Amino acid sequence: DIAMKCFKKSLSIRISASELGDADLSVADSLCWMGKIHRENEELFDARECFMVAHKTKSAILGTHHPECADVLHNIGVVCDDLNLHPQSLSCYSQALAIRRANVTDVYDVTGMNEVCETLNCIATVYRTTGERQKALQFYQQSLKRRVRIVSAVISDKDQISTLLRTYEDVISLLKLEVSESNEKSDMLGQIGKLLLEMGKLYDNRLRKLSKAMLYYQRALEVFKEMKNYKRIGDTLSFMGGVHAKKRAHKKALKCFKDSLVLRKIGSKEETADTAETYHNIGNCEAKLGLFEDCLHSYCEALKIKKKIYPSDMLSLSTAKTEHCMGLALLQLGSVIEALGFFMPAMEVRQQVLGSEHLDYAFSLHNVGRVYFHQGRVDDAIVCLEEALRIKKSKLDNGHPSVAETEHVLASLYIQKEDIATAIPLLKSALSTYKGKKDCDIMKSDIFDLLGKAYSIIGIIEDAILSYKHSLKIKRAVLGLDDVACANVLMEIGKLRASTGDLNEALIAFKEVKRIHKEVYGKEHLRNADLLIQVGLIQEKIDNDDMAFRCYTEALRLRQLLLSENHFEIAEALAHVGKIHQKRAEHFKSISIFQEAIGIYRDPNNKKMMKECADVCRLLGMSQMEISDTNNAFLSFERSLKLRERVFGKDSEEWAEVAYDIGVAKAHIGLHDEAVELIEHFISMKRTSNNQDSNNLSNALFQLGLLKSKNRCIDEALPLLQEALKIRRMQDDNELEISEVLFQIGCIHEAKKDYLESLVCLEESLQLRQSIVGDDEIAGDTMLKIGEVHRIRQEFDLAVETLTKALETFKSTVGEEHLSVANTLRNLGYVCDAKHDYREAMKFHKQGLNILKINLGSNHVSIAASLDDIAGIYQKVSKYEKALKCLEESLRIRKLQKDCDGMEIATNLFGMGIIYAANNDNDKAMECYHSSLEISCQIGSNPKLEAQALHQIGCVYAALFNYRDALQNWRTSLSKYREAGLDDDHYMVACTLGNIEMAENVLAVN
Repeated sequence: DIAMKCFKKSLSIRISASELGDADLSVADSLCWMGKIHRENEELFDARECFMVAHKTKSAILGTHHPECADVLHNIGVVCDDLNLHPQSLSCYSQALAIRRANVTDVYDVTGMNEVCETLNCIATVYRTTGERQKALQFYQQSLKRRVRIVSAVISDKDQISTLLRTYEDVISLLKLEVSESNEKSDMLGQIGKLLLEMGKLYDNRLRKLSKAMLYYQRALEVFKEMKNYKRIGDTLSFMGGVHAKKRAHKKALKCFKDSLVLRKIGSKEETADTAETYHNIGNCEAKLGLFEDCLHSYCEALKIKKKIYPSDMLSLSTAKTEHCMGLALLQLGSVIEALGFFMPAMEVRQQVLGSEHLDYAFSLHNVGRVYFHQGRVDDAIVCLEEALRIKKSKLDNGHPSVAETEHVLASLYIQKEDIATAIPLLKSALSTYKGKKDCDIMKSDIFDLLGKAYSIIGIIEDAILSYKHSLKIKRAVLGLDDVACANVLMEIGKLRASTGDLNEALIAFKEVKRIHKEVYGKEHLRNADLLIQVGLIQEKIDNDDMAFRCYTEALRLRQLLLSENHFEIAEALAHVGKIHQKRAEHFKSISIFQEAIGIYRDPNNKKMMKECADVCRLLGMSQMEISDTNNAFLSFERSLKLRERVFGKDSEEWAEVAYDIGVAKAHIGLHDEAVELIEHFISMKRTSNNQDSNNLSNALFQLGLLKSKNRCIDEALPLLQEALKIRRMQDDNELEISEVLFQIGCIHEAKKDYLESLVCLEESLQLRQSIVGDDEIAGDTMLKIGEVHRIRQEFDLAVETLTKALETFKSTVGEEHLSVANTLRNLGYVCDAKHDYREAMKFHKQGLNILKINLGSNHVSIAASLDDIAGIYQKVSKYEKALKCLEESLRIRKLQKDCDGMEIATNLFGMGIIYAANNDNDKAMECYHSSLEISCQIGSNPKLEAQALHQIGCVYAALFNYRDALQNWRTSLSKYREAGLDDDHYMVACTLGNIEMAENVLAVN
């Protein structure tokens, strides 16, 4: 009422304000609104009057064929229908229809087409009301054709589809009435069935209402069954199969498609595209049900028909689709090369027909990438999958499962390449997609497995364990507690727990793996061998080598029983068994086993096998070094080095690790310069490494320090050893290793004559060692060194006490006739000699000499050195004949040596000259001095010895009162002393200077 009052007032104002009066368009528009309100209020005559006046005005102003005139005529027709004035309404609708048809611009003029359909529907309704069904049906069908065209347009929406569905229902209801009263039912039933089928397609493909679609397909099916139209029944069953497939009811879908195929063959003797598609759909269902052999047969039938239908020179997307699906089936059956043979032509057709940005091309790229993945062509696979992912992301919404699928496979490839920084974001993105989707639990679990592997590679162990735990939870929920997939994840968790030192948790995980394996496989299965290897590794870590050995040997037995003779997993088990023999110092056994393992590896053709072979070669070299088989050890290390260079590169830590082993081996055989170069390279690599192994670094520093010390570069050796000590002090339970370094540092301080610092280091070294192993042979060596330093510091009582303790230790650990006992006795002799207790000194030296002869025979150079010591004692107690006898024997021994040291012979002769001179045998003394001088001059490495010989020659000349020759020799001696670096206040130089002064004075007087 209020609206009507407003319109009436507006109308009055417009008429009075307008120069045209009621002949104004705005007046006509107001009348139209008033007409609509009158109709809503069922004031039908008033409504008709308003519309008729409005039409008159608009016709006068706009012309009778204007679209707005058609709108008013349509409204007049509607009101006439309400008044049951059907002839008048038909007249208005007909005029409106003619105008609207004339104003439709083209088939894509959706608005114009809608208005035409609206009027056609109204005309059909009038005829239906008046009982003229044929005419009504005629106009409904005209409307239906146009509405189908509208819905087919891209811009059509759900409202348009709903209107089309209502039109279908109107047509079907009229056809049903016609069928009930007609004797010729077949054609009309066919029309009804076809319309029901079309309605089902709309619900199926456009509205995605599958249950509704199925309802209309079933209604259509009943119609076609009544007609016994086998082709139409087959078509309908095919559509029903499609709905079942979309609802993942693949068994029902398969039955529908198979029935459809039978009926289509009955309905048409010729093989058609529909027959080929039905075979294809049957194949799809069989594939979804895991019947891959069956689906291959179905796809083959489909492909055979399609190749008959489509010309050979025609690029068929339908053929490409079937070839693509055949590739998928073959991939599932493990026929990788055959699968690629179907994927490639399908991909080429899709690229040529659809272009390089189409989704179907991306799907082909994805599956070609999968084939390359299975073939180990990692780089080729990544290229395909990266391009597939790019296209999918540009065409599909965020979070689409197909994008996640490509990210999933691509990430696994990057993990193979250990490009974890690229892999993890891909996995997280795929996981985010899978989390929001139903029926993706196993995919999520697989993603968590890959995340666990990725995190373990980069050492983020806690995140790796957490990822595997998520995977395990999913697998247990989906597959059950006793599934092998759960055991596989538990195995990885156990390995990671073991790597972090959480051995109890690792063993708990492995125990559960064992339970599942026993339940699923029984005892004699390869999986049990894998588990035994992992348990063996843990037993090694807790120093239970016997149990580890039992695990490894049982794993070896199972693998030898169940695998081919030269399978690489047998080599792996052999390596573990060999390592236990190596730890037990059973090196001949370990060498035999390592060689057997290497024989299996032979020419490894992948990185994993090359790495394992390199590891075994290294172990073999270590055992060969232990038995002093240096040549073969070098060959083993060199092979290991070459393999690691192929796998990791020459600048890798792995390569440097074996180079270090070779360096240590070279040091053992005296190739110190080469050893230093290799070990220095290893240390340089370790210092710049992100993953420093402090234990290996400290060992390398220690070895390099030893080499520098042996090369008498003690100033270079000391900081290396001190750095090694600093590292070892930061490690737990490392007392023996710290003691080892302290001993060497103590020795260097002794060489540098820093005796107090030397004692501090040596005492701490001894204390640490005794706290762990008590008084063993190495502790005895340390006591011996401490005793020597005390002797040098003239702390004779402390020296005797320490050396006596060392002697007792050696006797109790290595026996009374060991060389260490002889060495200790000699040192006790030196202390007693320094204390002028010559009787005790002689006793210790002779006891030591006897032990040396027992161990080394009578002609060893060490016997000569011991005889020199005894000769010195005899000289001090003036027993010159005995002293000479000892020196003559030591000279004889030294001359027997093949690689005799000329300086030792020169020193020996010099000592004999001293004894002869003391015994007043100046001729023999002069002969010995000259011989010593001649040798030392030839060698030219000991100016001090030359100076001493010249000094003594001068003394002999002086004893013969030949002061001129004496002065000449003393002056030359002085020059040599200074060449040797001795200052004038040195006692030997001072003595020579005094003699020169004395000779000069004597010669001056004469």
